[in-house]
Amino acid sequence: MWYNVPQITYEKEMIILGKFSHPREFSEQSSAKNPVSSDPRPKGKKGRKIALISVCAAAVVLVIGIIAGVWYFMVGVDDGLILNNVTAAGVNLGGMTQKEAKLALHQATDLTYTGENMVIQLPDTTLELSPADTGAKLDVDAVVEEAYNYGRTGTKAEREKLRAEAMTTAHPIALLPYLNLNLDYIRGQLDEYGAGYNSDFTPSSATMEGDMPELDASKETFDAEAPCQTLVIEMGTPGRYVDIDNLYNQVLDAYSFNTFQVVVLENEEELPEAIDLMDLYDTYHSDPVDAAMDPETFDVTPEIYGYSFDLDAARTMLEEAEYGDILEIQMEYILPEVLGEELSGLLFRDVLASYETEHTKDENRNTNLRLACEAINGKVLQPGETFDYNETLGKRTAEKGYKAASAYSGGLTVQSIGGGICQVSSTLYYCTLVADLEIVSRTPHSFVSSYMPMGMDATVSWGGPEFRFKNSTNYPIRIEAEVSDGKVKVKLIGTDEKDYYIKMEYEVISSVSPTTEYVEIPADNNPNNYYEGQVIATAYKGYTVKTYKCRYDKETDELISRDFDRTSTYKHRNKQIATIVTATTPTTAPTTPEPTPTEAPVTPTDPPVSDGGVSEG
Repeated sequence: MWYNVPQITYEKEMIILGKFSHPREFSEQSSAKNPVSSDPRPKGKKGRKIALISVCAAAVVLVIGIIAGVWYFMVGVDDGLILNNVTAAGVNLGGMTQKEAKLALHQATDLTYTGENMVIQLPDTTLELSPADTGAKLDVDAVVEEAYNYGRTGTKAEREKLRAEAMTTAHPIALLPYLNLNLDYIRGQLDEYGAGYNSDFTPSSATMEGDMPELDASKETFDAEAPCQTLVIEMGTPGRYVDIDNLYNQVLDAYSFNTFQVVVLENEEELPEAIDLMDLYDTYHSDPVDAAMDPETFDVTPEIYGYSFDLDAARTMLEEAEYGDILEIQMEYILPEVLGEELSGLLFRDVLASYETEHTKDENRNTNLRLACEAINGKVLQPGETFDYNETLGKRTAEKGYKAASAYSGGLTVQSIGGGICQVSSTLYYCTLVADLEIVSRTPHSFVSSYMPMGMDATVSWGGPEFRFKNSTNYPIRIEAEVSDGKVKVKLIGTDEKDYYIKMEYEVISSVSPTTEYVEIPADNNPNNYYEGQVIATAYKGYTVKTYKCRYDKETDELISRDFDRTSTYKHRNKQIATIVTATTPTTAPTTPEPTPTEAPVTPTDPPVSDGGVSEG
């Protein structure tokens, strides 16, 4: 800010006795009153005194003249200059002539009003108003005229007040009336922005339209093609507001002060809460339930359809949505993997394995076989369930109807309650091998059994060896077992998903042949009443056997693989003959050495060599 102070000289104005006179008049008047004093030089003492008085008077008159001149200028003397501190378009025009002021304004505004866009920085965008659209063009002559007239119009008191204020305070000239602006265009642009930006707050919401289907309806009433519900999400709108009236005034002020940028600070917004998609998913999603079989009644429980929406697709829609959008997310059925109708057709559809073994004519033993078959017959194993033979039969007792029959104990054949039931467990074991089920626990007999291929039997005893296997298929398995036509018959009924079938083979690794032993029995100590030459124990040949699972393609019958299964070892037992001795009878009898030949592999259909021994179990 700078100021111009009027320069008033003595030569321009003088005050004599309170009156204003031009210097020329002052000189003429002085000559008229003192015609004799044409010589300015003083004459003698009197002259020097007069000269001194004249100088002092002149000084006083000069000071008085200066003060009076300033005062007079302030009250009405026009020097042709614009009053101090009068500004326009950011230019201080004070102390300039009108010509100088016009030149200064042209230099400051000719390139701005007609060449620069008004840039309005808004919270979410930038709006630019071009001179071609706003018509901005400054009437410099009119602005300078108003600047010049400031302090020159109005009453004397008004002029004095304005001139006094101009000494210390700037007075900007409002340029708006001289800019030729298209105010309707400017207001229209701002109103259009406000209509798009300003909005009332609305919360986001989610609703489900349509009727909820009965997902657990029976197959007769359930319609998987029926329309599902629609999840409708309405995106909320933020509550935000820009004062367009105030913005309009800011833009006009910017034009008026020759500035071409308006910055609007971002207003505080009330934003709607984000949609919690996972919460909606958890609320409306339900998993399908597969049809299943009741393990007690074997009835099929119908399936239940799942119900949900595509979470990934919904997430993408939500990410791309804008405020105020309405999203429609279609609910969908989720098909169970196992349908009731299909399950009913799959359950117990196939014979996974079957095997038959001939039994003896020992009625007690056959009774035990029948009771064992009855105990396991109809037993259903769910997928993953383990079957325990001993647990299923329970302890074999006379109260349950079991009879005494041949069994092995300590390498000897004895009569035991439940003897013979190992034939049922062995027949069942063979079926599990062919069905390719998981064997949990199995023990071979002590001696080779006549009713089973070697390596494919399973002995059991209460509190002793166990036989267990697991249903390693995806469907239930039912055991069917019976004694009929002189045979033990076992089947495994389930759902065969394999593309192959199995045949079992065994290979004899080594064998041990028995010898004949003569057992001396004192004649005076023979509680079993053995007679001379009686066979006390039959002979059994010993074997070490490897078994193999041979898998064949169901369609081509080609061998796919021959995989080792397990090794089984059977003891040998010498034939024992009773010799009744007295004191004079020799105490030893000749024995035959035990050869150990190795036999070639045979198939399960080949009967094992038993050397006339009795079946185990």
